[in-house]
Amino acid sequence: MEFKHNLKLLISREEIAKKVAEYGAIYNEKYKGKTLSLVTILNGSVFFFADFARMLEMPIKMDTITASSYSGTKSNRELVFHKKITKPIIENQHVLIIEDIIDSGLTLEKVYEYILSLKPKSLEILTLASKKSNHKNFKYKYTSLFEVPDIYVLGYGFEIDDLYRQLPEIYTLEEE
Repeated sequence: MEFKHNLKLLISREEIAKKVAEYGAIYNEKYKGKTLSLVTILNGSVFFFADFARMLEMPIKMDTITASSYSGTKSNRELVFHKKITKPIIENQHVLIIEDIIDSGLTLEKVYEYILSLKPKSLEILTLASKKSNHKNFKYKYTSLFEVPDIYVLGYGFEIDDLYRQLPEIYTLEEE
């Protein structure tokens, strides 16, 4: 495959698969005998969401939200919802928000508050990756599979100008 950027491997597909299976087992135990509603924030989390959902052994319901606060590599600090929840899967249900990364925390904070307004029985956040140094004041509890440095990451759903999402591993941009 030819790319317009130089990429450096950060997290291998084997590391991703191992963590996704590990967290699938944790949530299988936690929600055993219950139905879990999954809400994923598109487009970045689609690969993580699909792999994680296939690990779950309990009944699941699912819907998607589309929201954005990025243009290229920069956050514009304003969240725009392009699609909200359309199915009746939140009220009085156990809900897990699945997101690709918590960077500034802006997207997750607004999505969390929106879903909370729909009155779930419980509400949790699971992210593939976290840039902790960028969201020190994030006010909601979350679980993240990987901690990544404060640099731009690509692959496995992460993108720059909508490129590289399909790569099965997570990369950083190398200096040219």
